[in-house]
Amino acid sequence: MSPTVFHFDNYVVRPVGERDRQYMAEIIENDEYHAETMTPDYFLDLKPGEDAWALEDEHGKVLFYFKTQTAVRLSMLFAEQREKTKNRIALLKGLAWIEAQLRQNCFREILFDTDGTDLAQMAKKRMGFRESRGDLTRLIGLPRPPQARMGDWDAVPQVSQEGGG
Repeated sequence: MSPTVFHFDNYVVRPVGERDRQYMAEIIENDEYHAETMTPDYFLDLKPGEDAWALEDEHGKVLFYFKTQTAVRLSMLFAEQREKTKNRIALLKGLAWIEAQLRQNCFREILFDTDGTDLAQMAKKRMGFRESRGDLTRLIGLPRPPQARMGDWDAVPQVSQEGGG
């Protein structure tokens, strides 16, 4: 199966690959913002939920590279505002479950959307969020390898399958 390539106007967006390494190294070396802080591996050594792309002009010249990370913006509505203790416990347990689901689906980050100052403080103090450019963010770890599961198809027969006893 060939990699996904996108076309718009006179541009092509294609996945980044090893063929880009040397050119990226040259760009980074001459870039005042990234020379000391980045290597081509930033775009080539991807984690689950990340993709790296090159945008090319109509002549195939790379104009820029970009990397995407799958993030989710989490907003919520509490049914009972006065039930702070109950809400806090449910939120802490619920967030652990939500994060596990997101991790298995290769999400890399949670952006927590709230206007409540008390909730924002709790998110930073007890839930591991940090403030970044006006957002509350928390990175999600890499997915864990799937656990082997026993199902009916793995069961050991207790009686003969050939009609005997």
